[in-house]
Amino acid sequence: MRVMRRRSRPKGRAATHFPSFSKPDFVNPTVHMFIEDVHIAVMPIGGRTEKRTDFSVTFQGEPIECERAKDLCLSLSRHRRYSDKELMCDVVDQITQYLAWYGRAVCEIIRDTDEIGKTYLLHFTPQRLYRIPGHYVQWVPSGDYELWKKRFIVIPSKDVWEISIPLILGGASSYRKILSGLRRFEHLGPRFWRGDLEKQKLTKHYDFMEYVRNSEIYYDRITQTWGWNRRDWTQERSTEFFNFYRTITFRWAQAVLREHIIKEINDLLVRLNIGSMIVISGLPTSDEILEIRKEMLDGRISFGKAFDQVTF
Repeated sequence: MRVMRRRSRPKGRAATHFPSFSKPDFVNPTVHMFIEDVHIAVMPIGGRTEKRTDFSVTFQGEPIECERAKDLCLSLSRHRRYSDKELMCDVVDQITQYLAWYGRAVCEIIRDTDEIGKTYLLHFTPQRLYRIPGHYVQWVPSGDYELWKKRFIVIPSKDVWEISIPLILGGASSYRKILSGLRRFEHLGPRFWRGDLEKQKLTKHYDFMEYVRNSEIYYDRITQTWGWNRRDWTQERSTEFFNFYRTITFRWAQAVLREHIIKEINDLLVRLNIGSMIVISGLPTSDEILEIRKEMLDGRISFGKAFDQVTF
C-alpha cells in the first residue's frame, strides 16, 4: 500500500461550482436513480472484486514517468492511501459521476511553475460553460457573482481537458435529453393527483395505474440504448429473458464508459508528454459482453451464467 501525499498546487482559474444552481430541496427520484446506477460499479468499488481475481491495473513506462502519471491521477482522487487498483477505481468513479450528472466532465490543467514537469487536474462545473475558438468561457450566474467576483471566466483550451459520454451511447447531447425526459414524469403520480391526495380528495376519471404503466414504457423507451431496468426485476410486464437481456445491455454500456474514460486519460497523458500508459485487465470488455449476450440469445448459455460472466 502506497501513501501518496497531496502537494500544494496553484489555485485554478475556473469556477468549480455554482451554488445558486443547486436544488437540495428536491431531486426527481427517477433521475437520481438513473444517475446513481450509471456511475455505480463502472469499476470495482474500492478496487476489490471477488469474482475477478485476475483484475489488475498497470502503469506502463519508465518508473519516473509512471510516477508522473500517478501524481496526475491522484489530483482527481478523494483519498491518499492507494494501490494502483484503488487509485484508478476512484479516479474513474469521480469522472463517471460528472458524466452521469452532466453528460460531460471538464478539468482545468494546472501546470506547477515551482516544480517543472508537475501537472495537476482540477474538476470544475460544466454548467454554463461554452467553447469558442481557442478558449472555454464560463458565464457566472448573477447569484454566484459574490463568490467568484467575475461575470465571465475565460480559460485557454490548452488548459482544459474535456471528456463526454461516448458517441456509441449517444454522446453528451443525447444523454442530457435522457435526463430531461426522465424529469417529465413523476413516478409517484402527476402533481394535480398528488395535490388531490394531500387534500384527501378523490380525482374523478383518473387511472393512476395506467399512468404508472405509461410512465414505465416511456422510461424504457428513452433509456433503451443503456438497457436501464429501473431496478425492477419483476415479471409483471416483462419476461425473465428480457430482464436479463436488459441488465446485460446495461453492463455493456458501463463497460463502454469505462473503456472510454481510460482511453481519454491515456490520450491526455500523451498530450501532456507523460510517457506512461494505463492498462486495465481482468474485467469484462464491451466486446466480450456483446458476445456473451449473443450466446444467451442463441441459447448456448443460460441466463444466470450470462449474468455471472458480465458482473464483478
